[in-house]
Amino acid sequence: MVLELRLQRAAVGRGDRVLLVDDWIETGSQASAVRSMIQQCGGHLIGCTVIVDQTTPASRADLGVRSIVTAAELPAWEG
Repeated sequence: MVLELRLQRAAVGRGDRVLLVDDWIETGSQASAVRSMIQQCGGHLIGCTVIVDQTTPASRADLGVRSIVTAAELPAWEG
């Protein structure tokens, strides 16, 4: 499976401050790719807010992740 991220260049201008909002962050690789695209447009990623955070402390700090819960706080699936 190949994932493809897209960003309309016209949506982000020089000096724009962008907040990335997502439901779940695992490794931070997609958020890092989004940050690169924003920077190429002249903008700045100011942080990343998610519902569930599964990143490492280093990735969390690098990307400015704020979350509602961490993956470790979710109850075990009994299904």
